[in-house]
Amino acid sequence: MLFFKELLEEKFKDKPFLSLYNKECHICTATMKVVARMTANEDTRDEILALLGIDPSDFQALEAGDHCRPLQVARLLNHFGMDVSELTARCPRYSKEMDSGVGK
Repeated sequence: MLFFKELLEEKFKDKPFLSLYNKECHICTATMKVVARMTANEDTRDEILALLGIDPSDFQALEAGDHCRPLQVARLLNHFGMDVSELTARCPRYSKEMDSGVGK
């Protein structure tokens, strides 16, 4: 039986796959940290989301790993005074959202 790590390492040997993988969006540590922070603030979650103009269903999708809106993640990181540099520097969708205005 192969474990996910072994499968991923095998796939990374394939240059076209690696190129595609690097262009895709994956759950980053910045997103995981802000979701964990929101979980720790569960009692004020709705107020925080309302304050930042984030639809609760968008946050639920983020929390489930189903869909990420980088600009919303950035607003959450900023709200908690957390580092946004990983998101702004490494997220393949961040600049696209900035240019299109999605998630504002």
